Amino acid sequence: MTGTQLLIVVGILLAALCATLVSIKGRLQSMRHAAKRAEIIRRMLETAQEQNEIFDLNVEELHNSKGMAGTLAKILSSQLEMEVLSYVSRELEGTPVEVFFRATLPEGPSFFKFQAQIQQVKGAYDKSRLLLSMPKDIDAGQKRHFIRVKPPKDLVRVIGVWEMDPAKPMPRNTAEIGRPLLHYKSGMENELVQVADISATGMALRFPAESLEDKPVDLDKGSQLLCLIIYQMSKEDRVVTFWCTCDVLNIRMQKEPTPALVLGTEFSNWAVLEQGKADINWFHSTPSRGVSPITQWVMHMDMEQRYSFEERREALLRKHN
Repeated sequence: MTGTQLLIVVGILLAALCATLVSIKGRLQSMRHAAKRAEIIRRMLETAQEQNEIFDLNVEELHNSKGMAGTLAKILSSQLEMEVLSYVSRELEGTPVEVFFRATLPEGPSFFKFQAQIQQVKGAYDKSRLLLSMPKDIDAGQKRHFIRVKPPKDLVRVIGVWEMDPAKPMPRNTAEIGRPLLHYKSGMENELVQVADISATGMALRFPAESLEDKPVDLDKGSQLLCLIIYQMSKEDRVVTFWCTCDVLNIRMQKEPTPALVLGTEFSNWAVLEQGKADINWFHSTPSRGVSPITQWVMHMDMEQRYSFEERREALLRKHN
């Protein structure tokens, strides 16, 4: 073998070695990235589990069903054990499922979804256990037909809540409306009422437990409320004065982060007041159509929050790499 041939062989060997090292480094980085992603997914699931959140399961095979709802019983090494309070057929073993859940993070409630497979079903008459494959990724998203988000506090200027008398007509002018039962203004130290989340069809109102003491107001299911929300589409946009009447659909006590009563409400009528005007021109709201100004606001907030979520996730992944 001549000197030139020897150099060529050495060069080929060095190139092959470099390519191998680069490939090994890439695989190691990919493995570390996958391990960190799996750790983040487990932490998010543990957070939802600790908060006793409900997981909605959508199975494609259940065309005529609203799906299933359950809780996360156990997080295993490669599986999730879900408890569903209904009978589930073993015929669903091996089928794909889309799972939706909520977790309250430091910045507020967020909605997530992931894809999995039903690997095992232990069905009983009133309760079933499902083993799902561990999700490889979790995305921002939710099951609701209309997007529901938690408004950033700096976008909500005023909240007012009044009890409605079904025997009386709705007010046609702000002069007909007296003092609210509870209200909030931006900058107030005591937040007697907050919008926990909102969608085109309704909102959840959060009342700290202490704000309800000695308040002679009927907050039972089926009662009606008159509400005022003054908000901004974004920090740069104009203020919107939104009036609505709401039907209380459900009530629940929330223990974390502080004790509070949360009312789930549905819009029945709505109006937007022009600046400086006092007359209220009501529009009827239906669950199928929603309220157009709130739809626009919610879509804008959802886009901002999704973008923020993706930024946080990428930053967290970079931090652990």
